[in-house]
Amino acid sequence: MAEIITRSPEETECFGRRLASMLSPGDIVSFKGDLGAGKTCMIRGIAGGLGVKSNITSSSFVLMRALEGDRMVYHFDLYRLSDREELLDIGYDEFMFSDGISLVEWPEKMGDWIGDSYLEINICYDFDNMDVCDRIIRLIPHGNRFVDLVEKLVVNK
Repeated sequence: MAEIITRSPEETECFGRRLASMLSPGDIVSFKGDLGAGKTCMIRGIAGGLGVKSNITSSSFVLMRALEGDRMVYHFDLYRLSDREELLDIGYDEFMFSDGISLVEWPEKMGDWIGDSYLEINICYDFDNMDVCDRIIRLIPHGNRFVDLVEKLVVNK
């Protein structure tokens, strides 16, 4: 695990762009954090870094959006998922386990269906600092590919 602190939404988005430069086809990145913690801000940076021109918003009413950029990006927002069987209805596995990049908000709702190899990002407020814009970003790799990726991200700060 590694921790990064960002001090503004712009820094969070910038970190997302840096992460995007290290992602490969088929990668999955999951995002955990309270409402308003900065998940969508980070996803906006990643998508922008992958050449997506569409406006990235927190759309908790659509389970998945396919976004075209330099490569396909699949933005899953599972906040309103009531039963993970709903994922089968949208054919999530055809997208998530493809050559695109999958970005998953609220991954805990899908359980082990996310697979064994992914990067987990936990974003929370830095309550030790009085500046409410500060975020602690915890990077938790699942699988060797992401252990290496996190190491490169931290070394190249």
